[in-house]
Amino acid sequence: MPMLPGMLPLFDAASVRDADARAIAGGIPGEVLMEAAGTLAAREVLRAFPPGSAATVLVGPGNNGGDGMVVARHLAAAGWDVRVQAPGAREPGTPDGALMTARAAEAGIGVGDVDLDELRAGGRVVVDALLGTGTTGAPRGGVADAVEAVVASGAPVAALDMPTGVDGDTGAAPGPAIRAALPVTFAAEKVGLRVAPGRELAGRVVVADIGIPRDIRPEPAAWLATDGVIAAIPPRSAAGDKYAAGGVLAIAGAPGMSGAARLCTRAALRAGAGIVAACVPAGVRAEVAIGTPEVMVTGVPGDVGMSVDALDAIMHQAARVGAVVLGPGLGREPGTTSLVRAVLAGVALPMVLDADGLWHLGDDLAALRERPAPTVITPHAGEAARLLGTTRDEVEAGRLASARELCDRSGAVALLKGPGTIICAPGALPVVIEGGTSALSTAGSGDVLSGVIAALLARGMDAGDAARCAAALHARAGVLAGRGDGTIASDIIEALPEALATAAASGGAT
Repeated sequence: MPMLPGMLPLFDAASVRDADARAIAGGIPGEVLMEAAGTLAAREVLRAFPPGSAATVLVGPGNNGGDGMVVARHLAAAGWDVRVQAPGAREPGTPDGALMTARAAEAGIGVGDVDLDELRAGGRVVVDALLGTGTTGAPRGGVADAVEAVVASGAPVAALDMPTGVDGDTGAAPGPAIRAALPVTFAAEKVGLRVAPGRELAGRVVVADIGIPRDIRPEPAAWLATDGVIAAIPPRSAAGDKYAAGGVLAIAGAPGMSGAARLCTRAALRAGAGIVAACVPAGVRAEVAIGTPEVMVTGVPGDVGMSVDALDAIMHQAARVGAVVLGPGLGREPGTTSLVRAVLAGVALPMVLDADGLWHLGDDLAALRERPAPTVITPHAGEAARLLGTTRDEVEAGRLASARELCDRSGAVALLKGPGTIICAPGALPVVIEGGTSALSTAGSGDVLSGVIAALLARGMDAGDAARCAAALHARAGVLAGRGDGTIASDIIEALPEALATAAASGGAT
C-alpha cells in the first residue's frame, strides 16, 4: 500500500515479467497478451499522428519485436504506409513473437534489414520495438546503429514499453538512446520512465492495460508522488497557537549570502510554520531582519562566518523550536566545520542539512548515524558527488543508485534534487516526484525547499513523509508561480500558500 495518498506504484522489469508469467500460468495465453499490447499501442499511435501517415517499425528479436509486428499489422490495416525493419533482418524469434510475425506475413508485411540512410532522412513515424525492458546496458551492434540513426533524424517516435537505450529499472541511458514522444508501456508504469535521464527521454507516457488480472499484482519497486501527497500535510489546529503550528530555527547566512537565510526562513513561514527564528553572524543580522520582519533574528559571534563560539546562542534558540535547518548560505570558513559538527551532535531535533552544511560534512556521511534525531539531507548532483566521492556525471547517470547510497551510508532521509527529485528513506521504497518545472532551476530554490521541509518537520511529520510532501509542494509552487523561465525563488515562496490550499481543496486529487 502507498505510504501517502496521491502515490502511484512504479515497477521494475522483473516484477512485471513475473506478473506476465503468472497470468500465462493462470490460463491467459501469451499470444493474447501480446496481441492486446500491440493493438493498444497501435491505437495510441493512430490517435497521435495524422491518418495515412508513413511508419517504420523497428523490431528486435524478442517479445518487444513481437509487439511491434502487431502494431505494424494494425497500422497497415488503417491505411498507413508501413515498413518493418530489423537489424540483420532478424525476425522476432520467441514463440509468441514468431506467431505475430507469421500473422503479419499473411497480411503482406515482411521484415527487412534496417535502412540507416532512410532512418536518418526522417519523414516517417518510427515505432521503436527493438528492446523494451528486456536488456540492460548500452545498445550494441546493429541496434546501436539504428538508434543513432533515429536520434539523428529527429523523427517522431512511439516506443513500446521503454525507449531503446533506457534502463527500465533505473532510467539510466549509458549509450545511445531513443527519445520517444509517445512511450506506450505495458501493464504497469516502469521506474525508468520517471527517473532522469529516462524521464527526459520519455514524452507523454501511456500505460496500456493488456489484461493481466487485478489479483496478480507485482510488487512496486518505487512510488511516484503526485500533487496529491500534499493533502497529507496536517493542517494547523484551530485551537493551537504559533508554537503548536511548529517552530523552525535556521542556522544560515554568512556575509554575502544573507539572502539564503531570508529565503529559507520566509519559505518556512509560507509553508505553515507558526514561528521562525534565525541565527546568523552578527554582521548580517540587520540585513536578514529587515528582509524578513516576521522572523526572530539573533546575531551570533562571527565576522566572516560562524564558529563554535556561536553554539551557546544556537542551543538557546533551538530550545524554542521543533526543527532546525542547518546550512543555507552558511559559508565555508574552516572554523564553521567545528560548529556544524557540534550542532549535528548536540541538537536533538529533526534537522534539514543543506548547502554549505553538506559541504562541511565532507564525505563523512556516517557521522549522521550518530545524530540524536532524524536528519534530511538535500543535495543536488554536485553536492551528492562530493558526499559520495564520485563525479557529478556519475551521479546524474545513476540518480536512483546515488540516492539509495546516500541514504544507506548516512542513515538519513536523502532527497536528491533535480529533474524527478528522488527521496530515499531508511526501510522504505524510493519515491520519485512527478511534478515540477525547469523554472525551479534558479538560485535560492534549494533554500526554499529546505525551509518547507523544516516547516513540515516542525509540524510533527515523519522525516520521510516531510521530505516527500515538501518536494511535491515545492514542485507544485514552482508551476503555480507561473513565470516560466523568469521564475525566481521569491516567486516560489509566494505560491506556497496557493499550492497548499489547492491540495487541501482537492482532497488529494491529482
